[in-house]
Amino acid sequence: MSIQGLPRTSPGLRVTGWARRGQTLLIDQSSAVLVAIAVAIIVGLPLMAMFAPLPHDPLRPDTDAIAIAPNGTHWFGTDGNGMDIFSRTIEAAKLDLPVALAATALSLVVGVPLGLFATSGRLGDVIMRIIDAFAALPIIVIAVVAIKLMGGGAADVVLAIAIVAAPRFVRLSRASAMALRSARYVEAAAAIGCSPIRIAFNHIFRNAYGVVLVQATLTAANALGTIAALNFLGVGVKPPTPTWGAMINDGVSMLIRGEWWAAAFPTLAMLLAIGSLNVIAGAIETKIERVERAR
Repeated sequence: MSIQGLPRTSPGLRVTGWARRGQTLLIDQSSAVLVAIAVAIIVGLPLMAMFAPLPHDPLRPDTDAIAIAPNGTHWFGTDGNGMDIFSRTIEAAKLDLPVALAATALSLVVGVPLGLFATSGRLGDVIMRIIDAFAALPIIVIAVVAIKLMGGGAADVVLAIAIVAAPRFVRLSRASAMALRSARYVEAAAAIGCSPIRIAFNHIFRNAYGVVLVQATLTAANALGTIAALNFLGVGVKPPTPTWGAMINDGVSMLIRGEWWAAAFPTLAMLLAIGSLNVIAGAIETKIERVERAR
């Protein structure tokens, strides 16, 4: 009998199924490793700055080592003031990452309740008109004006970023509330006399928290970039406190002389942090999709 004449048997199909399962398992394991690395970066950088001994004082210049290229003593080199770039890059994570996370948390706490209660009535119309007015302005301009009015400092940066980011949560939570308010379980809750607050949080937000959580992680990544831009422009945290944006600004002037390290390493640290937050957001979204499909 020729090979072409052999019947197709079910064991071959089972092998294909096992191959697909193995491929899926390999992808899941690779994703888990990537997410673990991302979490280690986001959590590890601030903890390293707070508890690990840095090789050099990030605030003390060394006049004998100005603009030194990376070497065994200064791993990332030094800047134009003789400050160790490695120590300052790690120290900057202690401020930039917590500020981004705090601003995101504040914008979520303010934006989600506003969005849940802005689905109808005159109050909802007023809230959405204000949100539309904010959306018409550039984000960085709003943040700069807010910081200038408040005077500057880490707390003012948190408030400014929260003001910029809150409209995203208002729109997202409002869209979720609009989509779910006609669901049967929401109508049943209203029929038995549940209060609007209980319906909003126990029945609507409880079934929409997944998209809000994904948006929160992405907002933290965007906030990190906005914070770096504000510090780059000199309207964020005041020197000599190290921040990634201010370090990049200081390093730009050194690029003309070919001294790339002063700007390259803080930029790399910022991109790693932003990329890690995006990886975590993608993992959360994938997990939520699987839970929804399993229902």
